[in-house]
Amino acid sequence: MDVNWARSLFTVLVFICFMLVLYVVMNKRNKSNYDEASRSIIEDDDTAHDDNDNNSAAR
Repeated sequence: MDVNWARSLFTVLVFICFMLVLYVVMNKRNKSNYDEASRSIIEDDDTAHDDNDNNSAAR
């Protein structure tokens, strides 16, 4: 087995994995999940939530 053959095989396997990822991302069944995630980013109130206030009172 030549090293170039192994490199070619690796390239083909990475390309197949890339195509599978694209299929999962672009699949219409996942569109509602991505739409919900995009709306949650836009609808975020952008206020800072300080969780350390409760811990400082206990000390």
